[in-house]
Amino acid sequence: MDIAFKMLISYVSKQSGIDLNQYRESYLKRRIELRMKATGNKTFEEYLSFLRKNGKKEIEELINTIAINVTEFMRDVTPFKFFMERILPDIANRKHKVKSNMLRFWSAGCSNGEEPYSIAICIYESLGSDWLFTIYATDIDLDSLEKAKEGYYDASQLKNLNKTLLYKYFEKEDDGYRVKSFLKRHIRFKRHDLTTDTPVSKYLDGIFCRNVIIYFNDSQKSKIFNDFYNALVNRGYLIIGKSETLPSEFNDKFKCINLKDKVYQKT
Repeated sequence: MDIAFKMLISYVSKQSGIDLNQYRESYLKRRIELRMKATGNKTFEEYLSFLRKNGKKEIEELINTIAINVTEFMRDVTPFKFFMERILPDIANRKHKVKSNMLRFWSAGCSNGEEPYSIAICIYESLGSDWLFTIYATDIDLDSLEKAKEGYYDASQLKNLNKTLLYKYFEKEDDGYRVKSFLKRHIRFKRHDLTTDTPVSKYLDGIFCRNVIIYFNDSQKSKIFNDFYNALVNRGYLIIGKSETLPSEFNDKFKCINLKDKVYQKT
């Protein structure tokens, strides 16, 4: 890592409170260079000077660029189908045995909220309305979390939902749709940094962390998967992105339930 880049990363980490050293260097450089191009800076030295002059606003823009937030409802449909048809019935069966109707999930790296709301829709569609459930939805991007709390989306973000689901869980508003209040009440949005913070909760029935882990280095992947393991109940489920891989050191802690959709279960 060259000196100018190292100084830049150190400065942004200190100002934002997010340890950027936990991301892969090649990924960081690509994302930072996008902001450099947008702001007319050609070198890391120039961009660091620009950051110092422009303060919090540009820091936030850079963090938002690093934390890619491109999501949609039921993005990549098959994992959600497997969640509804296989995972939720299994969890419900185990809950019935201990006379409980409470479910707890975590959407880690929730971006603009499409994933946690999708999880909530799946629960209603699979198990009905008699279950009490909470979905913890976390991200490092405060702007994305504010958008998620608003629950307002344009039609393109809802393209994977059929009209029945659309009208059941959303209200038409202006040129888009807003999540209905009965669905919103199940979601707890919170800022959380996977690389440094402790798990958002414990005794979770399932964790979704899709297309997030790929951006971290090996040591941070180990930290994050260990946190997930400790946060899940026995036989709890972990769903990661299809392009992501469970580190081999966790092969004895999670068993693969669905290789195609990257679904694992705590052993």
